[in-house]
Amino acid sequence: MADGLLNKASIILTPTGYKAGTLYNVAPVVEPYEDFDFARASVASRVNSSGLVEMVGRTIGSELVQNGDFSELGSELVTNGDFATDSDWTAAYGESQSSIVISNNQLSFTSTVAFGFASQEINVISGKTYKMLVDIDSFSGSMRIFSASGNDAKIISSTGLIEFYFVPDANTTLIGFSANNDVGASVVVNSISVKQVDPNDYWTLGTGWSIGDNALVGNGTMTASDTANQAYDFTDGNTYKFSFEITERTQGSVFIREPFNGYLDATGDVGVHTFYYVAGASNELRLRSNDSFIGKITNVSVQEVIDTNNIPRISYDSNGENGHILLEPTSTNFLPYSNDFSQSNWVKQTNITPTYNTTETLSPDGTYNATKLVGNGTDGIFDGSLSITGDVTRSVYLKSVSGTINVKLKDSNVDIGTETLTVTTEWQRFYLSGDNGTSTQGIWIDDIPLSGVYIFGAQVENLPYTTSYIPTLTGSTETRATETANGAGSADLINSTEGVLYAEIAALDDSTTTTIFSLSNGTNANTLYMGFSSTSNTIQAQLVVGNVAQTNMNYVVTDRTQFNKVAVLYQNNNHKMYINGSEVAVDTSGSVPSANTFDRLNFNLGQGSFDFYGKCKALAVFNEALSDSELNNLTG
Repeated sequence: MADGLLNKASIILTPTGYKAGTLYNVAPVVEPYEDFDFARASVASRVNSSGLVEMVGRTIGSELVQNGDFSELGSELVTNGDFATDSDWTAAYGESQSSIVISNNQLSFTSTVAFGFASQEINVISGKTYKMLVDIDSFSGSMRIFSASGNDAKIISSTGLIEFYFVPDANTTLIGFSANNDVGASVVVNSISVKQVDPNDYWTLGTGWSIGDNALVGNGTMTASDTANQAYDFTDGNTYKFSFEITERTQGSVFIREPFNGYLDATGDVGVHTFYYVAGASNELRLRSNDSFIGKITNVSVQEVIDTNNIPRISYDSNGENGHILLEPTSTNFLPYSNDFSQSNWVKQTNITPTYNTTETLSPDGTYNATKLVGNGTDGIFDGSLSITGDVTRSVYLKSVSGTINVKLKDSNVDIGTETLTVTTEWQRFYLSGDNGTSTQGIWIDDIPLSGVYIFGAQVENLPYTTSYIPTLTGSTETRATETANGAGSADLINSTEGVLYAEIAALDDSTTTTIFSLSNGTNANTLYMGFSSTSNTIQAQLVVGNVAQTNMNYVVTDRTQFNKVAVLYQNNNHKMYINGSEVAVDTSGSVPSANTFDRLNFNLGQGSFDFYGKCKALAVFNEALSDSELNNLTG
């Protein structure tokens, strides 16, 4: 908007401030501010100023998991583990006490018998896991670190810090150092520490599970009932985000189970895995192996997904430019899992290998939650289980692993046609729209090459165009509610007898939908409206007084999905429409309403129909007629 005209505007809306339920006007700057009442009974996504897809109104709650990285330790159990005094260490199993020398904050031990001990008895709890940390200065021969209870031992093979985990079978145990059937073996130790792992008993471990190396360790011996579990304060019906990292894997897989509420799909891939689920009747979540998992798991996390509705969206282009208020109609993503392509609803053809939550590339939302698909150039992945008729639009984000590739996007029945996509090493959103009447429709991404492609955010909508991404997280469809912004202004701020209505706007598509905003008295009997008509690429404006149309102006633009600057002047027997710096329509007849008729500015016809859906960079009301040069400057 031309800076010099700002002082003349009585109402100005730009993509700046908002809160739940409100879009702030820039002007007026004194009360009453006459802001817009905004409503959307759901969360929604936007593209932020960094070019990343993010949810507006969705936050992640506090961490519910205790000791999710399995690093929590109890108090120190070793006395004089730093060897500050010459005490507390005793020879055993035929060993001479003289073989133990403590000086200069080091313990030196040289065996005189084959299995002699330099040891200390500590109090432990049978069946619990303990972490021993030993700093070795030097060694010779075959020497080991040991815990006598449980007969756990580790041969010393290097200097420096050595971690050693053991599970005692009694409530006391000897710990220390012993020759491994090697008379004359020796070791010099800088320090030794023993602490209980998970001392607050946050984790309940079944057979085959243990804690070690800051991880949950599976040894492959577990049965179906053997789980690693922890209780949480769930709320039935609320959504939760669950994630964990597999750091090592030899065999098998794991899956998540909430008793009485089913299972989430198994996974065995090394990497971070994220799932969303709706809490059921249990307050316990379990990790379970379904095929003798051998490996390590860490960074277990459970957080509530908290949705706050009615928060407006200021969205941007994919490059982070052209900030605008985004308003969209209701729409549903019918894919049960829009981003977890490892789920069974996604049919992977014979030669397709998926890797969910790949760490090779950041996804469009800035996290590692995309899927890498490797194929053979002819096979693909699809969901053909959907039951949708009429206008359908499919969309998906794709990025090549290397170079430029061609991938096909089509509906699952191949009734509409096929779109050949040019996919590069930058994320792009692709879409395919069509109406094949009554046939069931889905989405198919085909001809995936051997070099691979990254995929994110698939969507199938019952619309003739694509809208912002609607994530489906828990195996069911998700709906973004319609958006409205109404009620700004007053009779004091809007001149009913003359003025200018201005907007910089872009349509969501070139459909046959009429979508407008207006000055009115809350009815369609007295209104000045402008926006997009049902005719292709047409912008229209009409003034109605006492249910009689006084002027009707239309103009065809090159592309209404691009931003156009539109100004409509109304004055008795003088009506004009300017678009992008040019006068495009003039009407020298037509009355205007009486004073104090218009009392509101709405993103609709005034009484609630023809809601404006699209992008708005600026909206303003001038309570006086502007000159031709001012209108040219305003829209140019």
